[in-house]
Amino acid sequence: MLRLPTLAVFAALTSALLGPASYAEEKSIVVASTTSTQDSGLFSHILPLFKTKTGIDVMVLAQGTGQALDTGRRGDADVVFVHAKAAEKKFVADGFGVKRYPVLYNDFILIGPKSDLAGINGGKDIVAALKAVKEKGTGSSHECSKPRPH
Repeated sequence: MLRLPTLAVFAALTSALLGPASYAEEKSIVVASTTSTQDSGLFSHILPLFKTKTGIDVMVLAQGTGQALDTGRRGDADVVFVHAKAAEKKFVADGFGVKRYPVLYNDFILIGPKSDLAGINGGKDIVAALKAVKEKGTGSSHECSKPRPH
């Protein structure tokens, strides 16, 4: 499940962009982003709000993570949205970025019957849970196709 903390993203974007006065004077910026962030609908939701609040147009370049970071390194983007924590930290440490803001995250949620045939209820490790389902043979498709009471 992909969660989009819009307020945090809007605040991070505003903070990142309005720091230097030159951004506000230009009235447009470029965001190099992963295609998955673009495809999530995040930008179509927050950029109109951002434009209304700041008057700044945003052009999004949807690319792979490596390409987006390269675009930032060349100075062809004002903001970089990617999902490779180690690469992001290196990008900032190498002087190409000012600050890293965590924006999106994934939650992996495993749903099963109340009887918990695999014995995984309450666990925090999705990989271990999926292995338990496989090992115990409890993940058969007929379990999922049983009618549920309403």
